[in-house]
Amino acid sequence: MNKSLFSFRAIIFPIVVMILALLVPSGVSYSYYNPKSHIIQPHFHPSAAIDFHTDSIPDINVKAITAKAGLLYDQTDNKVVWVKDMNGKFEIASLTKMMTVLLVMDNINQGQYSWDSLVKTPKEATFVGGSSVYLRENEVFSVRDLVKSALIASGNDAAFTLAVYTAGSEKQFVNLMNWKAAMLGMDSTFYSNSTGMPTYGYGKDNYSTPHDLLILATELLKYPEILQYTSEKEDFIYHGVEKTVFKTHNSLVTHYNADIDGLKTGYTKGAGFCLVASAHRKDHRLIGIMLGVPTSASRDAMVGDMMSDYYFYLGLGRLGEAEMIPKK
Repeated sequence: MNKSLFSFRAIIFPIVVMILALLVPSGVSYSYYNPKSHIIQPHFHPSAAIDFHTDSIPDINVKAITAKAGLLYDQTDNKVVWVKDMNGKFEIASLTKMMTVLLVMDNINQGQYSWDSLVKTPKEATFVGGSSVYLRENEVFSVRDLVKSALIASGNDAAFTLAVYTAGSEKQFVNLMNWKAAMLGMDSTFYSNSTGMPTYGYGKDNYSTPHDLLILATELLKYPEILQYTSEKEDFIYHGVEKTVFKTHNSLVTHYNADIDGLKTGYTKGAGFCLVASAHRKDHRLIGIMLGVPTSASRDAMVGDMMSDYYFYLGLGRLGEAEMIPKK
């Protein structure tokens, strides 16, 4: 009896393994679910490295009455110098794509694929809606083209395509997004999709807080190659021989290109106009966050003015000012 049971198990076990192998989607980053890696690599919350205590600077005049929430963070000196409702939960629209691209960067860093890996556009990507770079079903693009399309043009079709390529389906990718948020200590963040598009009542819209978005921004900035794209005023991709040019949605990059180098804008009716901006003036790094502003112009003015005021307070001049070269 025992011998028969052993023989049955010996036959059935390899078959089960083969079936499971066939069910695992291609492109999945296996390291995310490797329990051994969780043992070897201790859990580390980047939030522990950020000093969230607010050291208010009176010289910063932030006219953020119409903003739901925001903050200004001096990354060089590791201190928050202005904040409004740091832990308030608000919809984040296309700021979502920061997490989408962070997971892509993690996969590139781990060798799962490369910047030049070729990706076929799934049919579903063409129906996502919202901001688009007009991908067509079965068109092939490099990961690089899709990343810059998602960051500069805020292409929802590009972000969706990256999600499916990375995890096999958007649903699986969203699981990774929420897992990554938990690992980073982004405890008040939730993702239901990879793009930031509204769910139109079929689920919760993506939301986060200034606190959590600051963690996400500092993580993304650990990949400096990202700034190569977020600092661009415009870029392009090719649909066959047809060249599609797109411009940044971040007007601060356009106006202060020498100082502002990222990161991501967002807008939906529910979220309002949102922005996570990064600035690097005279080797001093700032991150500004503003959520739920009624217009893009007022959002950009708020962030630009508070960054400019703070740089002036530090003795580094204002945004856009040319560096004075002492006469010999």
